[in-house]
Amino acid sequence: MAVQFMFGVPVPVTTPKPKPAPEADNRIWSLYVGDLDPQVTEADLIDKFRLIGPIASVRLYRDSFTGDSLRYAYVNFFTLLDASTALCFLNHKVLKGKPIRIMWSQRYPLTRKTGIANLFVKNLHPSFTSAQLQTMFSTFGKILSCKVAAENGKTKGFGFVQYDFGQSAMTARNALHGTLVKGKKM
Repeated sequence: MAVQFMFGVPVPVTTPKPKPAPEADNRIWSLYVGDLDPQVTEADLIDKFRLIGPIASVRLYRDSFTGDSLRYAYVNFFTLLDASTALCFLNHKVLKGKPIRIMWSQRYPLTRKTGIANLFVKNLHPSFTSAQLQTMFSTFGKILSCKVAAENGKTKGFGFVQYDFGQSAMTARNALHGTLVKGKKM
C-alpha cells in the first residue's frame, strides 16, 4: 500500500481498480431475404447488401439434391443499425429483375403461425405491389412482413400483412376493410 503525506501526516493512498471494459455486443442481426429470382447467387446478395455495412455472413438456401435455389436467404450483419438500414432501404428493391422481400429473421415462428397479428388482404388490383401494400398498411403499426402473392410474375390478387401486435392488425382491418383501391374494393 502506498502512503502519501498530507500536512506531515501519513495518509494511505488507494489506487482505484480499473473498471472492466464493457463487453462487446457479439450478437448477429439476421434478415430473411425472400422472393429471390432463381438466378440470384450469394455474390449477388453480398454486392447488394455490403453497400449498407459490413456483412457477417450470407447463406442462400438450395435444394440438397439438385442444388437449385430455394429462392430465400439469410443476410447477417454485425450491428443492429446496419441490419435496420438494409431492411428499410432494400426491402422491395429489384435484384436480377425481381423485387426482394426482407424481414427480420424470426427464430421462433409462433407469432406467425398463430395468425394473431396477420391480415389476409384480397381483391387487389393486378398492378398492386408488395411495396404499395406495405406503404398502405404501415400507418397502423410496425409491419414484420408484407407480401402480395404472385406466380410467374403475375399477382394473384391477394396478399398478407403481418404486424408485431394484434391491435395494429385490428386497427388496419377496421380502417381499410371495404376501401376502394385502384377501382377494386378490398
